[in-house]
Amino acid sequence: MREPIKKKRPGQAGSADTSEFVRQDRIEVRVNHHEKKRITQLSIERGFETTAQYVRTQAVNPGAENPNAQRQAQYACMHQLNRMGTNINQIARHLNSGGQPDGEILVVLVKLLEHAEMLYEKANATPAVAP
Repeated sequence: MREPIKKKRPGQAGSADTSEFVRQDRIEVRVNHHEKKRITQLSIERGFETTAQYVRTQAVNPGAENPNAQRQAQYACMHQLNRMGTNINQIARHLNSGGQPDGEILVVLVKLLEHAEMLYEKANATPAVAP
């Protein structure tokens, strides 16, 4: 067995690569045409960048969620929070410039609060395991 080589910077093999070591060992598995087609199809359906990434993830951590999907969900959450912050900032600017809170502003604030609570619940929910 060779001595592990540390990468100069993690993530060199793709955006979801979390290994800090260079992959220098190889495992070969023989599959028939139908098995290869199914494995490739599953890797695409679950959003993995490569079939190797899918196979490696499933072998090391069976049922694990695609790290890319998790990252995309986090970005979507951040985007939603950003938009909410922009709305709150506009309301604060209006009120700070002498404007009075009207019914519309209160409705928007209630909707923002509900949306923030929903995002919080989603963020703290147990991640779904891929079938």
